Amino acid sequence: MSNIIKQSGVGVATAGLFIAVGLGTAAGLLGHSLVEMRRADRIVSVKGLSEREVEANVASWRLPFRGGAEERKAAVAEAIKARDTVIAFAEEGGLQRDELTVEPFTLRVERNFLTINGEQREQVRYVASGAVRLRSENIGAIASLTTNTPVLLDRGVLLGEGDYGETPRAEYIFTGINEIKPEMIAEATQSARQAAQRFAEDSGSSIGKIASANQGVVQFLARDGNYDERFERHKVIRVVSSVRYQLVE
Repeated sequence: MSNIIKQSGVGVATAGLFIAVGLGTAAGLLGHSLVEMRRADRIVSVKGLSEREVEANVASWRLPFRGGAEERKAAVAEAIKARDTVIAFAEEGGLQRDELTVEPFTLRVERNFLTINGEQREQVRYVASGAVRLRSENIGAIASLTTNTPVLLDRGVLLGEGDYGETPRAEYIFTGINEIKPEMIAEATQSARQAAQRFAEDSGSSIGKIASANQGVVQFLARDGNYDERFERHKVIRVVSSVRYQLVE
């Protein structure tokens, strides 16, 4: 009986030894595979930047006006007079007639109730509104006109959509982005590669193939501060490219 037990014990021990060796070998192979996979997935993500300062080449300005009176015809006549005054103002400032667009008029009726000598009376007022849109490559002309709106006020023009409406500001547009975008994307991509190269050198690696890339996000910014670039004549165009490189030993 004891011999049987001893032999069985040896068999169990031997089997356990083979299992342990097998598990150890598998663990070693698995560990080796994980290391290799991690090495294969060594990626560095970098961003590259390119900036250009540009000046707008188109200006657009919408000048709303209105005429008000107790009679409909008088309100419309007042609005027509304001329209003609705005057109003359723009032409005097150096713009051509084909750079002006006249918007259709609208007419609204305002009803107010007043108490006079204890009696409530209805007061009717007609308001005719319109606008002239200026759009030109003559940036300087429109910029100068925006500083001369008191001239229109002196000539009796009621500017704005309503009694408390503001006159819109001129907008400045840069339309040459397609001409400079390819070169800026190339600069941003080169900037990204330089950043990746510095990282690789610090980590004792080299730059491999591009794993993925974003060709570039284009941003328009005001040159002189955190303002809405639409109203700024001078702008900064920024292109940011995102690139992921493989790192190799």
